[in-house]
Amino acid sequence: MHLPLQLVPLLAGLAYAKCAADNCARAVTGTRRGDEFQTTAKSACSSFMQDTVTVPVTTVTVTATTAVAAAAESQPTTSKTVPSFASACSGAARYASACSCWGITSTTVTVSEGTAYVTVTTTSTSSSAPTQTGPGYNPSTPTSYAGCQYDPASGGPFELLSPNALPLVNKNSKIAEATEVSDTLDPWSFVAPAGAPAGVYDLVLTSGGKSLFFAIFKSGAVGLVDTGSSEGQKWVPSGSDSYITTVWSVQCDGVTTAGIIGGEQFSFAINDNGEVVLSNQGALKTRDIPVPKGFYVYPKNPPAPLNGPRCPNAQHAAFKSPPTTPTANGCGTDTGAGYFVPELDFHDCCDGHDFCYDDCSKGFGPCNDVFHTCMLNKCTAEYGSSGIKHWACEKAANTYYYAVSSSKGVDAFNAATKDYCDCKCDDATKTACEDKCVDAKNDPENCGSCFFHCPTGKCTNGACSFNSCTGQTCSTFGPCGPGGSCVCASITGGTGFCVDGNTPCSGLADCADSSGCPLGSVCAVGTCCGRNVCITTDQCGGFQSSPKMFFGRSWENGTIASKGTWVE
Repeated sequence: MHLPLQLVPLLAGLAYAKCAADNCARAVTGTRRGDEFQTTAKSACSSFMQDTVTVPVTTVTVTATTAVAAAAESQPTTSKTVPSFASACSGAARYASACSCWGITSTTVTVSEGTAYVTVTTTSTSSSAPTQTGPGYNPSTPTSYAGCQYDPASGGPFELLSPNALPLVNKNSKIAEATEVSDTLDPWSFVAPAGAPAGVYDLVLTSGGKSLFFAIFKSGAVGLVDTGSSEGQKWVPSGSDSYITTVWSVQCDGVTTAGIIGGEQFSFAINDNGEVVLSNQGALKTRDIPVPKGFYVYPKNPPAPLNGPRCPNAQHAAFKSPPTTPTANGCGTDTGAGYFVPELDFHDCCDGHDFCYDDCSKGFGPCNDVFHTCMLNKCTAEYGSSGIKHWACEKAANTYYYAVSSSKGVDAFNAATKDYCDCKCDDATKTACEDKCVDAKNDPENCGSCFFHCPTGKCTNGACSFNSCTGQTCSTFGPCGPGGSCVCASITGGTGFCVDGNTPCSGLADCADSSGCPLGSVCAVGTCCGRNVCITTDQCGGFQSSPKMFFGRSWENGTIASKGTWVE
């Protein structure tokens, strides 16, 4: 997809273990390399699809009356890399899909060090302690949200989507993925409390008539609290623990980030129970879905799609000559932003969207609408017309549609227009100069080409007269402009142009007036050629430079300024 956007990897969980008969699967499970290779490949798949994790003891103590198990985030023993023989696979998800063609699915071997039972104010899912991903966290927020997918200051209520494109809901004060389809979900909103840095908010869920704050505890717990905001980027005591809520920012593409400016950045994951946990940087498990940059804001009232015309008013797009061959790269870009739209079930739709953007006869809005319809049809074909997977798939399709309809979609469309199309004026006698159509024959600000300024204000048929002079004829020529062989020729219309008197007459086109000459030439009359001829003003201060037609050829008997002076 020709779209440098970055969102969470929606629907990754839905498609992770699905067998796809593609080049990736053939590279992994193919038989042409023999039985020995297949044995090795199966072993590699089994190793890749299995994680051994250790669940450490974690204790969360907050004054309350509800005893819960503090679930700790698991730690994998090794990192996972796709083997070299599977280079045809675009990433871990595609390789896992290929392994599933053999019936090898994800497994996790868990070694438990015990469970700590604590008393808490609000049930929270605990993990390892917050990890600082580097000093100097600074959220990537735009100076203006105009054209973005969501404006936290005015965008209204929204759903918060996990990487599986499932809304996050209140699960006994934990934050978890929805497990059933609902059209009446509790709304999330951003609130800027007193003491919040610019662009940093609380994330608040309105549930059961209460305002529940998305809180991060120093102990590593994550949960919803009804005890209020931290009122800025400070830790609020809560029993023997403390929490912070004012950590959330929103990028232009609708992705949230969380952190303490100048300090910690918080990363999250969705565990096997569909609950949000904090994750250590780089600590990924096969069954857990990482949320590398945050969650996706899915507005209940999405912004209207932007308008993205290929060309300015009074202009139309035409294919370049020679035409550039259109390209498509599926749901991703060569710049590494492929996790914005994973391959999933939308590959054909993404390719079609690429080709549509590259087609100069197609418009921005229609391309996006066709893309949206294609994805929705894929959801129905894959998951039926109802059910939670279809629900999540449609939300993913909608998020991609919102993305391509945003300012970044316009940027991608404009880039495709620049690569594949030229904007032409609807009036064929005019020249397109950015957003204007001009008469390059007579416009002194665009004389002969866009933005070529004629200092004398004299532009005739695209030729600029840099040196004002009074037109003369063969018997009365005198020097003009830089002097030397430059003479002031009379042109049709009664004015004078400074031209090279040594220009050979042979090869000069006949003309009745300057409109019959090529752009950048004028029709000279009364020259020593004995006929009206088209001539440029190049060598004597005109528009073009070193034209092949009039200079650098063998001498002829007559020139503009002399009869029979020059011979071969």
